[in-house]
Amino acid sequence: MIRSTEQTLYRLDNLNAEQQRISYQMSTGKKLEQGSDDSNLYTREIYIDDKIRVYEGLKTQIEKTTAQNNVADSTLGEVKNLLTYVKAEVIKALNDTTDPEARAAIAINLAGIKENLYDFANEQVEGEYLYAGSDTQVRPFSKDADGRVIYNGDAFLRKVAVEDGSYRERGITGFETFMYTSSSALKNSTLEFDASERIIDQDGYEWKIEAATTSTAGATLNFASTESLIDQNGKVWTLNDANTELEDGKGNSLSVVAGATAGTYDVVVPADEPAPAETSSLGVINQLVKYDEDGNATSEIRPVTSGVDKAFQITTPNVDGTKFEAKANTFDVMDKIINALNEKDSLGNTVSTDVARASLQEGLGEITEAFEAANVGHAKLGGRNRVFEVSLDRVSTKLTQFNILSQEIGAVDLSKVAVEAKALELTYTALYSTINKMNELSLINFIR
Repeated sequence: MIRSTEQTLYRLDNLNAEQQRISYQMSTGKKLEQGSDDSNLYTREIYIDDKIRVYEGLKTQIEKTTAQNNVADSTLGEVKNLLTYVKAEVIKALNDTTDPEARAAIAINLAGIKENLYDFANEQVEGEYLYAGSDTQVRPFSKDADGRVIYNGDAFLRKVAVEDGSYRERGITGFETFMYTSSSALKNSTLEFDASERIIDQDGYEWKIEAATTSTAGATLNFASTESLIDQNGKVWTLNDANTELEDGKGNSLSVVAGATAGTYDVVVPADEPAPAETSSLGVINQLVKYDEDGNATSEIRPVTSGVDKAFQITTPNVDGTKFEAKANTFDVMDKIINALNEKDSLGNTVSTDVARASLQEGLGEITEAFEAANVGHAKLGGRNRVFEVSLDRVSTKLTQFNILSQEIGAVDLSKVAVEAKALELTYTALYSTINKMNELSLINFIR
């Protein structure tokens, strides 16, 4: 009797375990509750789940990038429309029938267009600037104390994962959209450029004009009439036509005297120029220094000499694949056009109508180049956007396939479980009926 009771309890425990398994499978739809139930199956489930998580992350990142690229694409379309409008207005202003009052009205209109361009250049999506380059947290364009628009970004693009271990460049930089190439040079050639232009090599690294040595406040600096000076803030000073002062192009000046050697001049470095600063410094511009991706100066330099058509020139490295470009700022062109329409120079001084017209004609050619640069940049952005569109389709397809595979491997057959549940119910019924019969086997019932 005792043995029969033990066997009955053993079978009941087995049925309870089976009931727990079936209940878990019916409620979750999964085959395994514990990895130890089937180690081979559990290993495959872990692998598939890991792939699903990876591709879900990739899909989310690509969708975010696609949204940013779409905004950049539409923004650049508007920028091109504005530049086209600027060209039309400049052509109108160059018409002989347009009087000074009408040109002044056009200048007011274009000043508003410039602000619109400035807003577009600083467009951001989800807290990331679209045209900043590699660091999307840096505001790409800002205005200095003189109101000139400066590009604070770099020529490198952020890379976004499009596949496990595979990355693609995203978006477009300010160098490619709001700046245009004013001059370029290949290997072992001469590149001429002005102080307001930015120098970029074929790898996207920037080169900046600097002085090898500097003189601090109170010191006397000797320089040649053909040389330009640079202060600690990066402002360039050049000798005026009268050879009496150094000028920074913003109305500031420093007095000079003739040097001991013919053709040279001396300047005393003041303590508050181009300041205010605790200690000022000036040096002769004689080198172009390469900066790395993090904005740090490297040991690579190119000697700088006076240019023919522009202020400076260098000889590019004699290395295959070398290409240096001088980038001019689209916003500087807008300032030039607006000043010419108001018959003013960059310092706000009145100029003659003929001089203003010549400057306006130059501005028309430059704004055309700015439009072409934005157009080429738009095409580049379109190509990069297409990469992410294709990648999104591929990642979505793989994610769907892994989800299907996950169902096939780890999902339970609910029809089979339903049959097992019904069979378990019948087994429970039969077992409890047997237990009930066994309980009736007492001595009293036997005597009866």
